[in-house]
Amino acid sequence: MTMKKLQGSCLCGQVRFTVAEPFLYAGYCHCTMCRKASAAVGTAVAAVSPKQFQITAGAGGLKSYQRSEKTHSYFCGSCSSMVYGQKPETGVLHIRMGLLDDEPSEQPQAHIFVASKAGWYSIQDNLPQFEQAPVA
Repeated sequence: MTMKKLQGSCLCGQVRFTVAEPFLYAGYCHCTMCRKASAAVGTAVAAVSPKQFQITAGAGGLKSYQRSEKTHSYFCGSCSSMVYGQKPETGVLHIRMGLLDDEPSEQPQAHIFVASKAGWYSIQDNLPQFEQAPVA
């Protein structure tokens, strides 16, 4: 099976990457850390294995931040765009779908960590909602 490769980049274009579909899963995360890191109601993430992801430019400009015991975040050192999060326990990478330059075949399938979503935000779609995360 040939995997479709999507192109992505940070806001300033210094960091560029490819990610191959299919995703392990995709969803909207409303956890406190994603809300604060994105300065928004949450973030759309696509989970992939490290084999599906490749930095094609700007790897030396990536900075990292250990946001929890389970997550290391990697962002552009120039524009601060969060590129991906790494889950060392599982090996899963969470790519920020907002950085994709190409249209993914897969759309987010659920809302996760809705127990910690912003109280002033109301989810308006019919996707499943999970208090925590049903997967890694």
